[in-house]
Amino acid sequence: MTHSWLFLCFLCPVPAGEPVSVSVDSQDSTLGLSRLAPGSSYEVSVISVLGLDESDPIKDFVMTLPDPPTDLRAINVTETKALLLWRPALATVDKYAIVYGTGKGERCCDGSGRDGEGPRDLQASQVTPRTALLTWKPPSTAVGSYRLTYQAEGQEMKVRCYKLSRLHPGSRYTVQLQGESGGRYTAAVSTEFTTGSLRFPFPTDCSQELLNGITESGEAEIFLHGQDGTPLPVYCDMETDGGGWTVFQRRKDGSEDFFRKWKEYVKGFGNRSGEFWLGLDAIHNLTAMTRMSLRVDLRAANDSAFAKYSTFEVGRKNYKLTVGGYSGTAGDSMSYHNTRPFSTKDRDLMPFITRCAMSYRGGWWYKNCHEANLNGRYGVDVQHQGIIWTTWKGKEFSIPFAEMKMRPAAFYPPSRG
Repeated sequence: MTHSWLFLCFLCPVPAGEPVSVSVDSQDSTLGLSRLAPGSSYEVSVISVLGLDESDPIKDFVMTLPDPPTDLRAINVTETKALLLWRPALATVDKYAIVYGTGKGERCCDGSGRDGEGPRDLQASQVTPRTALLTWKPPSTAVGSYRLTYQAEGQEMKVRCYKLSRLHPGSRYTVQLQGESGGRYTAAVSTEFTTGSLRFPFPTDCSQELLNGITESGEAEIFLHGQDGTPLPVYCDMETDGGGWTVFQRRKDGSEDFFRKWKEYVKGFGNRSGEFWLGLDAIHNLTAMTRMSLRVDLRAANDSAFAKYSTFEVGRKNYKLTVGGYSGTAGDSMSYHNTRPFSTKDRDLMPFITRCAMSYRGGWWYKNCHEANLNGRYGVDVQHQGIIWTTWKGKEFSIPFAEMKMRPAAFYPPSRG
């Protein structure tokens, strides 16, 4: 009777993961593995099978090599300086070795160094309120790695690169740098610098970040109480209608599932630069600080429209919506949902004839059931389950791009020269 081999490959780092089984003909004694993760350990078992009988397994471990870093490039190049950037390896690595030279001979910052001989001429340049660029001259003999520490307001942090970020505005920093070889550190070299001041060192929303001089849209950190503490990551729209908008919802490509449960809508989910929902807690806290206005931007191919509301608030109890004062080009589909509590598939407080969140596949301030459904199913044009703004495209068209954002109602964007 012909027998075959049963090859078991655990396709994830040991010990976690789901096994993958492959049957191999009895005449074969080799099998190539593919689609393994770099820098990971896999347990492999081989079992002989004859009919319904199986032998004891033989086992071995496979450790894949780490993948290399990619996209190496130099920026901020001057006569004597350059800042290196690269995309890190997928695998976890201990450190990176950097080799550079003039063509007459190579100079390396990874190797063995003499005790006590350290880097020289540590300097801070390009200092902004939140970042600084550190440069230094390496020792004449190579070192295994560098240890860089910087300190402000009694806190010490260790980093492995020299582009410092998330610094406190208006603070004086002391930086120390040491080389390391074989677990022994060289003498330290130090420098000091002071970050610039900001009008709002701890901005409460994107409008204050705009007044700080940040004019490009992108991810940012805000502080709900305007003082040092745990920051809230947000996305700031600094271009639309003068800028200063804190974006709290975006649909653009269907990459995120918005048919989620109550706790997920409360906490938030998604990628700030892609599709995301900021979270009902954060939206409530932002609208509780000051009176907010709401803007909804919609796009479909080359067609676009917007709806703006002078009043926007999400309450603490059941995250009830208060919205009014419409203006814009998309028509008013949001006022229909005024005073409604938020509903999800697992928590519908005031169902009417149907359970709206379950029927229309989203989390929203449903009534009976919706005129707007911006958290509906992406790309679905049937059964009113899509991303809907009735007064613009009706209920049989799922809008490809929708973005909701807020800023203080009393805010007037600064003029830009």
